[in-house]
Amino acid sequence: MIEMKRVVNFLACAAALLCLSTCTSSSDKLAIRGELVGLQAGDTIVVRIYDFERQLVAGDTIAVTKKNRFYFERALAQAPYSASLYYFPADTMLHPLSKTLDLSSATDKLKLRGNAADFPYALVDGGFYADKTVKEYVQMVDSIYKAVTLTSDSMRQARLQNDTAGQKRLDAEYLRLAGQLEDEEAAFIRNHPDVMYSAYLYASVSRWETLKKVQEQYEAFAPELQQSAYGERVKQNIDKRAVVAAGAQLPDFTVTDIDGKSISTADFKGRYVLLDFWGSWCSWCRKASPKLVKLYNEYKDKNLLVVGLAWDTNHESWKKAIKNDGLTWAHANLYDHQEVKDLFCISAFPTYVFASPEGVILANSSDFDKEIEPVLREALK
Repeated sequence: MIEMKRVVNFLACAAALLCLSTCTSSSDKLAIRGELVGLQAGDTIVVRIYDFERQLVAGDTIAVTKKNRFYFERALAQAPYSASLYYFPADTMLHPLSKTLDLSSATDKLKLRGNAADFPYALVDGGFYADKTVKEYVQMVDSIYKAVTLTSDSMRQARLQNDTAGQKRLDAEYLRLAGQLEDEEAAFIRNHPDVMYSAYLYASVSRWETLKKVQEQYEAFAPELQQSAYGERVKQNIDKRAVVAAGAQLPDFTVTDIDGKSISTADFKGRYVLLDFWGSWCSWCRKASPKLVKLYNEYKDKNLLVVGLAWDTNHESWKKAIKNDGLTWAHANLYDHQEVKDLFCISAFPTYVFASPEGVILANSSDFDKEIEPVLREALK
């Protein structure tokens, strides 16, 4: 009997040692559990995990084997940013339902609950969502997204039926809801400077705001948020953009224009220059074209240069837009010069950079009407 106990203990210890050397504890893994009424065996859940740069770092395709349940678990080698989930019901050929989860760490334990038919708006527990304030905010935002989806569906129907009045009304409603989403996000960040989720959200939002606003919000964050990975990204954004902010010297760069000729910062010496970062695919850029053409025609004989710096994968569409919009100034495609786009920290299109004959940046903004045109007219009056 004693010998048998020794054998059993030896085998147990050996198994434990083997597990320690080859197994990863589930506590060290990201886990996403779904408990959704209506999931059926044969349904599929696709999970994709992305990092801060929106690069895929992990993923899996999960076949649902237990009614109403799915489970994903994965050890991650780096900090994740978000997870995109896609639900493919077995009995339909329709597009999958999708849901995005904000991830606070590589070891989040998240649980989705609700109804599979309402997959995009399933309630989430764990991670960031363990905070009641965050959970309430996300649920409120989901309700707005649901209204956006319904409005978008109605817009498609109106177009199919050539309902011009309906399209106009629905377009206005869509824009109202989009604005509401932006306002709610801004309000959450502003009103919760000590909640880590605010810094998480702002790490992305800060790319679209003016440098002054980003600096003010960063300074308003609690010290622990400033020192977090998210706060550090906001600070990096500030430091990079300060190099091309108003008051800074226009950085040196060289691009090849539409005719194969070189354009460089040295060519602007002694001239006011307006750099127009745009794209043929960008509706806001195209809407701004008439204003820019008018301004150029007014000041082209008064020491003003305009240089169009597009971000276009399709060179033919780019050239066609230049012709159709009457953009008669110099042009280059930054898709061939990624380093210039990065140099000017361009994350929004359009963006305009206006500099003096001495090469000092006088304005840098996406707001042509309020922050570019007044400065330009004042400088050239």
